[in-house]
Amino acid sequence: MLALFRDFWWLAFPLSWFAMAGLRAWLSHKVRRDTLDLVQTYVRHGREAPPELMARLNRA
Repeated sequence: MLALFRDFWWLAFPLSWFAMAGLRAWLSHKVRRDTLDLVQTYVRHGREAPPELMARLNRA
């Protein structure tokens, strides 16, 4: 088993990049979902969402 890690140590780099890309995508999804929830709250109260909030939604 130790020889497996010794021979394929370089796979740690692509696997960590893949994990970081997945984390970044999940965090981006969370920001977009939270922003949409906030916009829905404004709409439920009959108010216009601030332009900064809509800009963040378009950017995220």
